[in-house]
Amino acid sequence: MNELTKHIASDNIRAGIENGGTLLDLARGWLKQGNPVVAIELLKSAIGSVEAERDKVLRAEIIKSLGRAWMMQSDWDNSDFHYLEAQRLFLEMKHYKGASECARNRANMQFQKGNYDQSESLCEQALDWASEAADYELRATILNTLGAIKSATGDFRESIKIFKLCLADFRSTGNLIRQGYVLLNIGLTQTELSEYVEAVDSLEQSLAIALDSKDLHLVEICYQNISKSHLARKEIHLAKSVIDTARKILPGLNSKALETELNLIDCRILRAMGDIESAQGLLDCTYRMAVENKQQALQADLLYEQGLLEKDRGHTELAIAKLDAAVSQYRQIGMEKGFKEAVDLLSRLKGSVNV
Repeated sequence: MNELTKHIASDNIRAGIENGGTLLDLARGWLKQGNPVVAIELLKSAIGSVEAERDKVLRAEIIKSLGRAWMMQSDWDNSDFHYLEAQRLFLEMKHYKGASECARNRANMQFQKGNYDQSESLCEQALDWASEAADYELRATILNTLGAIKSATGDFRESIKIFKLCLADFRSTGNLIRQGYVLLNIGLTQTELSEYVEAVDSLEQSLAIALDSKDLHLVEICYQNISKSHLARKEIHLAKSVIDTARKILPGLNSKALETELNLIDCRILRAMGDIESAQGLLDCTYRMAVENKQQALQADLLYEQGLLEKDRGHTELAIAKLDAAVSQYRQIGMEKGFKEAVDLLSRLKGSVNV
C-alpha cells in the first residue's frame, strides 16, 4: 500500500468522526491489526479534538498510543518522546497505572536496543508505580522484562528469582497462558545453568499449559527444549521419545522451519547414539532445507553440528572447515553464545593439528 492509498484509507475511516475517544478506539483497532500508519493519522486527529483538550486522561492515552505506533515503526526517538510526555501527564493526575505502562514500554525499547542498564532503571520505576496502582498483571509484565534483562546480562540466578516473582503475580491474576511463557523462561534459564532436571520440570509445566491452551508455538518450543535437556543429560532415548512425540502432535503446523529445527535435534540424538551415517544424511538434507528457507541461525547451528560430526569421525581438517564456516555465520548474525562455543572448539582442533 503506497502513502497516498494509506492516507485515503485513513481519511475514509475517520470521515465524519470528530470525537477524540472514538478516534482513539479506531486507532487502537488498527494497531492491533499491525497497521501503525493509519493509526498515527487517526491519533493525530484525536489529539486535536475538543475531547482531548477537555479530558487530560484521554489526551494522555492518545499520546501513549502514539508512542506505541511509533515504536511499531521502529522510530525509537519519536516513540520515547511520546511515551515520556504521556508519562508526565499521567503523573500529574496521579494516574499511576498509565505512568507505569509508559515506563514499562520505554524499558522494553531500551531492552531491544541492548541498553540494559537504562532498561533496568525504567523497570524499577515502572514497578513502583504498578505497585502504587495495585495492578499485579502489569507488575508481572514488568518483572518479565526485568528477568529477561538479568538473563541477557548473564545473572541467571537473579533472573530465575525474578521470573518466579513474575509467575506468582500472573497466578494471582489467573492469566494461564502468560504463566506458561514465564515457566518457559524459567526452564530456559535453568538450562543455561546446566540444571537440566529442574529445567525439564519447568518446561513440562509450561507444556501442560500450552497443550491445555492449544498454543502450538509454545508446545513446539517446550518439546524442543525438553528434548535438548534430556540430550544434555545423555538420556538419549528419552530425548528421542520427546522429539517423536512432537512430530506426532505438531504436523498440523505444516512448517518447514519447525521441521528443520526438529531435524537438527534428531541429528544430535543420532550422533549421540553413534549412528554417524544416519546423522550425516539427515544433516545434509536439513542444511539444504535451512538454506532454502533462509534460516540463518539454523544454518550456523547445522554447520557447527557438521563440524562435531567430522570431529567424531576423526576428519579433523574437514571439521575445521565446517567450524570455520559456522564461526563466520554466527558472527554475521550476532549469535554470541554459538560463536564463542564454535571458536573455542575450533581453537582446540587447530591446536591439535599443530602439535
